[in-house]
Amino acid sequence: MLTVKEIGTNVHEITLQGVIEKSDIEIMEQALVPLLEGDRRFGLVVRTEKLEDMTAGALAEDAKFEFSMLSRWSKVAKLAVVSDLHVFAALTKWIDPVFPMIEMQSFGSEQVAEAHKFASDLPVSSETEENGTVKILSDGTDGLIAFEVTGRVSREDAQAVMQPLEAALERDQQVDLLVKLDGYDGFDPGIMADRSFMKTKFSSIRNLRRYALVGAPSWMKAMASTMALAMPFEMRFFDQSEEENAWRWVKES
Repeated sequence: MLTVKEIGTNVHEITLQGVIEKSDIEIMEQALVPLLEGDRRFGLVVRTEKLEDMTAGALAEDAKFEFSMLSRWSKVAKLAVVSDLHVFAALTKWIDPVFPMIEMQSFGSEQVAEAHKFASDLPVSSETEENGTVKILSDGTDGLIAFEVTGRVSREDAQAVMQPLEAALERDQQVDLLVKLDGYDGFDPGIMADRSFMKTKFSSIRNLRRYALVGAPSWMKAMASTMALAMPFEMRFFDQSEEENAWRWVKES
């Protein structure tokens, strides 16, 4: 069984009990879609203390729903997960860096009041949300593509970044890449649903020789380091104070 209820202003609680069926996920969709498509950010508490299992149909429906709403998940400002199972705490820690625009925290079954308080402490909303900027520093004509990312990356920013990579792909040109991060605050999840963007991103891998990442937060370094082991290019991380060394390294190839 799955229930959704409002526990405060712009704060909702989802409770999962027993075996979750596809129909339960449809109930959740009906409750969340208006919130995700609304103008205000909200807090969400997910309680799983009495969850026993989920059917294959429920898992498939949940995955379809989450993917279809990728561009909307940034409407969730706070996410509190209540469970005594270590797997949920681990998942929260793993997902948190991927969606830095959502503040997440896990709580034990005896901390329901704390979870409610956390999810209810919403940031002051503004009429307009500021996106970050992406500044192209080198367009790849000399074999080096470089750009600086400030704040939160929008879909338009991501498309601008892809233009030099697409040009290199058309020329079948080998390039080096330098990305400088300054106050990086995550990305629009809808980027992951953009097939053209993802196709260019993965196709460009074979054209990369060196990839320098400047000013990456620790969680990004950890994720990128693991992925880099399976990539055909060389990747290095530099602190912001080492930017000159990063430029020197990518130009040496």
